[in-house]
Amino acid sequence: MASALRTLDPELLALAKIECNEEQSQREAIVATLQVWITKSPHLKAPTDEQLILAFLRRCRYSQEETKRRFDNYYSLRSVFPEVLGSRQVDEALLTQLQRGVHVIPARPVSPQGPRVIISPFRQIDPKKSNPREAFKLVFILLELLALECDNASISGLIWVVDARDVTMEQMMQYDPFLLKKAFALVDQCLPLRFVEIHMINMRREGQTIFNFVTKFLPSKLPFKFVVHKKSEDLYEHIPREAMTIEYGGTNGYQAEALDYWRQRLLDNKDYLARDAQYGTNEKLRVGLASAWSNGELNGMSGSFRKLELD
Repeated sequence: MASALRTLDPELLALAKIECNEEQSQREAIVATLQVWITKSPHLKAPTDEQLILAFLRRCRYSQEETKRRFDNYYSLRSVFPEVLGSRQVDEALLTQLQRGVHVIPARPVSPQGPRVIISPFRQIDPKKSNPREAFKLVFILLELLALECDNASISGLIWVVDARDVTMEQMMQYDPFLLKKAFALVDQCLPLRFVEIHMINMRREGQTIFNFVTKFLPSKLPFKFVVHKKSEDLYEHIPREAMTIEYGGTNGYQAEALDYWRQRLLDNKDYLARDAQYGTNEKLRVGLASAWSNGELNGMSGSFRKLELD
């Protein structure tokens, strides 16, 4: 059977070798080895899609043991994070969330071999109509689709731009520390893509206070660059204008065009995401040590920002 893995252009191929230890002549055999491992792991029920496995391999710089651990984490976390990783149906609620512009993925990467960009204007999360869990659910669905279809994302990584302009205290208070801790664990230990930079722009005073509070629950050394900017213009000291949408003074298409594209990608993958409900782990069948999540690694942290006093 012919491989479904995409052929890379010479520049991206060279970058994959540098960034991910990828050898074009070996990747099909390594992917096939991991497919066999998935099917023979009694506790693990997961897809064996070649492109998804390849994204995990690239994220782990082709360490097969690290890839197995991250892949296992991705599917075992679902049992303790169902509000974000469960029920991934492409329904009107999800499509409406997308059309609000909560997350926008512009058409082009930063450069022909550069990272993909995600823009999240959090003011679009209306507390009366949705909540952060629904926004997180949408973004992690979009990230999995990026892992499946975008080699720039799996090789060069992601840049996330979070726009805090006009965000209200009511919106901020929805982000409880437990939700943020689980979301960070998903990014850090499970996701088949890596964030290289996260930029927060247009941060108001209340937002800065919340940011300082949130960072207390994150590791002292983050695996990506995290920069807070008071103005959106400051962002362009770090990334080119060509990476951002026209609404932000860039040249990377209009936001509406990006939303239309990803709406169609969600519809095209409706069956794929519907099948997702069957995947996960059965810890009773696991051979060896239990997963970190079933051992309660994420327990013991609750509450919200409602108790936080502002200056």
